[in-house]
Amino acid sequence: MTDSPREDSASPRELVVRAGRWTLRGAAVGIAVSLALLVVTSPKGATDTAFALGALVLGFGVFAWATAVGLGETLRGVKQYVDVGSAWTEAGAREAFFVLSWTGAGWAFAAAVTSIALGV
Repeated sequence: MTDSPREDSASPRELVVRAGRWTLRGAAVGIAVSLALLVVTSPKGATDTAFALGALVLGFGVFAWATAVGLGETLRGVKQYVDVGSAWTEAGAREAFFVLSWTGAGWAFAAAVTSIALGV
């Protein structure tokens, strides 16, 4: 079980494990960003900014994932029509935005928990 974008037939259990793994990585980033921002701003400003950045990553990931799912066939057809020699695949795009979405969710959640821990 790896984080390879080529695993298009992952079982639900594998997806939950991978989502958890990326959420924990995002949480680590959220805590690190919150604490790093304490150097330049107040605790409230640091955690609010870290939360906003995490929510931005989550939002972009969900939007792009939905686009890859909804327009995957169209994008594949355009790629073939234009004859672009890229390695883009619908499965690879879904995996990339799966990673961004869960990382952003963990990041935003951890920034909120850090805010509570700092008493903001």
